[in-house]
Amino acid sequence: MSDNTAPSNQSAGDSAGPNDGPGAGKGRKLNGGAKMAVDMGPLAVFMLAYFLGPRLAGPAGDMIGRDWSVTEGREMFFAIALFLPAYCAAFAYSVWKERRIAPMLFVSGVIVGVLGGLTLLLDNKVFFFMKPTIAYLLFTMALGGGLIAKRNFLKILFDGALHMPDPAWRTLTVRYAIFFGVLAVLNEIAWRTLTRDCDLFAETACAGEKIWVQLDVFGFTIVILGFTMLQAAFIARHMIEEEEAES
Repeated sequence: MSDNTAPSNQSAGDSAGPNDGPGAGKGRKLNGGAKMAVDMGPLAVFMLAYFLGPRLAGPAGDMIGRDWSVTEGREMFFAIALFLPAYCAAFAYSVWKERRIAPMLFVSGVIVGVLGGLTLLLDNKVFFFMKPTIAYLLFTMALGGGLIAKRNFLKILFDGALHMPDPAWRTLTVRYAIFFGVLAVLNEIAWRTLTRDCDLFAETACAGEKIWVQLDVFGFTIVILGFTMLQAAFIARHMIEEEEAES
């Protein structure tokens, strides 16, 4: 569930850059509580639905005269079913407020929508277990391919929050490409190891699944934030003023 798979641009600066895309002058970037709500709100919905859904579904159904229940082993499907509309709402609010589509939000939305939708449509949890793997690999390939094609996609993902010379961007891109590749491998090892004794196609509880959900939401997010913080000294050494970057 860790969908903030690229480095966050919030800490680097909240003011809009010169190349923010169509409509950048008509809106303004989210900051503070609004930014936190867009980034973390859907994840909070997922976690609440996953861990508390079985307890809350019954009382919630009683309030509207419906018989709602979440059977054992179906928690992930229930959580995804609530997470997807929550993510769509956050996406729509961000686009409405900023009058543009932030690159990272768009990429994450496509990955979450496709793999989350396939999980529900085919009733197969494997798609969701592999979501981080696919996301991290896509970022690794995009960053590496961009370097080969002399396009710096990391600079685009930072969305105008940082201004550095191109050699510094290339170094940072190589670091993130390797980092995301390692995360993809770690996720594959994690979910396959944690669920190796589980029947993923049966409606039975799987203790390893719950551990993986926490690892995905909290573990990988903390690792990504930690790695990004480790790049702070490098970024600080190579930062240039916005006026200089435009010239």
